[in-house]
Amino acid sequence: MINYKSIKDLPQEIPVFPLKNCLLLPKGCLKLNIFEPRYLNMTDDAISSNRLIGMIQPGNKTKFYNIGCVGKIIHFTETAEDKYLIELSGICRYNIISHKVTKRGYIQTKVKYTDFLQDLTRETLNINKKKFLSALKLYFMKKNIETDWKIIQKAPLDLLIRSIAQACPFTSEEKQMLLEAHDINKLATNMISLFEINSAGETSKIN
Repeated sequence: MINYKSIKDLPQEIPVFPLKNCLLLPKGCLKLNIFEPRYLNMTDDAISSNRLIGMIQPGNKTKFYNIGCVGKIIHFTETAEDKYLIELSGICRYNIISHKVTKRGYIQTKVKYTDFLQDLTRETLNINKKKFLSALKLYFMKKNIETDWKIIQKAPLDLLIRSIAQACPFTSEEKQMLLEAHDINKLATNMISLFEINSAGETSKIN
């Protein structure tokens, strides 16, 4: 099993899965249900090689945003309905240099990771957990989101920040902004700002 400690360990070409309102962060985890034929092909090819797939959001005025995150398939199940249930572990963000559609129907991209060297280094958290939870609680209350606060309060802060960023019903633009935050401290700061700004909207629930 490869332990990605340097961008030199990462391939310069990866398949990408464009999915709106979907966020994968470095060191985060994302579960996906794969059923479309071209993405079943993509998953088959990834499983048979390095198990790497890049997540990317479709853009508003472009085919997709330029910045995404590559993840490794750490678990997969093939269902009786010829679908895949996969879990990706986020590794590093990337910039797309170019892309093409393969004969198998999915998008293959050339990427560079040099703007995101910090994704592969040990991080230091400088965020006040009490402040983060206070803003989060207000946001959940205003959005009528139900959750187990005992579990949240016990969760490690880095895990909490990433899981909440990926699960919250932010807009596609807001999720892209979170993805492009320099590091986990900037990510948390941006999230606190979003909690404070987005204090009204449709009722949602996170299971």
